[in-house]
Amino acid sequence: MKIYISVPFIKHSRHIIKAFILLYLLFIISDPAFSQETGQVQKVYDGDTVLLSDGRKVRYLGINTPEWQEPFYLKAKRLNESLVMGKDVRLEFDEERVDKYGRLLAYLYVGDQMVNAKLIEDGLAHAFFIPPNRKHNALLLKLQADARERKLGIWSKRGKMSVLKITSVHPPRSAGGELFQPYSRIANISNIKVNLVGYTLSNETGPSYKFPDIELAPGYTVLVVSGKGINNLNSEGQLIVYWNDQPAKWDEEEDTAYLTAPDGTLIDLYHYKGRRVSRKPKQ
Repeated sequence: MKIYISVPFIKHSRHIIKAFILLYLLFIISDPAFSQETGQVQKVYDGDTVLLSDGRKVRYLGINTPEWQEPFYLKAKRLNESLVMGKDVRLEFDEERVDKYGRLLAYLYVGDQMVNAKLIEDGLAHAFFIPPNRKHNALLLKLQADARERKLGIWSKRGKMSVLKITSVHPPRSAGGELFQPYSRIANISNIKVNLVGYTLSNETGPSYKFPDIELAPGYTVLVVSGKGINNLNSEGQLIVYWNDQPAKWDEEEDTAYLTAPDGTLIDLYHYKGRRVSRKPKQ
């Protein structure tokens, strides 16, 4: 069964869209609260992460590009390289400057071009919003809608994208004697709200979690945490639900997460083996 999404796409030519982006960025840059730093890119890890010459890593805000072994991974990485490698860049920050891995979180510019936006515009990234960061959400969703309408990159048949995507699975880990709760993250990659009621997340061993009647806004994510707790929005605005009845015991070495629609259709799967990720659906 194919899932079709009807979204209110804005019918503009590419020239009008580029003009809109330029005017939008000029408005943001003129804001006295505009916060920025500069640097030079020394290494490109993938489509949305780079290393600066001073040793700092930067994770692009507001977007998520394909992981290794996913369709369009290389194209996203190569476009990123062509835009930023060896170049002087400007970093624009949002509410959070650093993530839990110590990476800077930023919108990265070469001249007046926002690289985050260019990757979305060319269909090589999807909107990916982690609160409280939200400065360019509207722009990135607008560009995503246009790229999706034109079936560019990940939105083509080869991309096999639906309405929801499992972006990560984190099995239980120990650090300094502390055991971290396992969780998975699911993103709404459409341009409309999605009600998650009836969707099911499961793993290879059989336990499954059926989502309650909750809505996920475009570009935002939900964390499915193994263990007991009360479903909530945390202080930063992140939606969290808890797998209470049958806690998922994500295997530390290898496992697969499956996401199915209310009618049983497989929406997405995420297989990991150590650090290796594969998205080859079962035939």
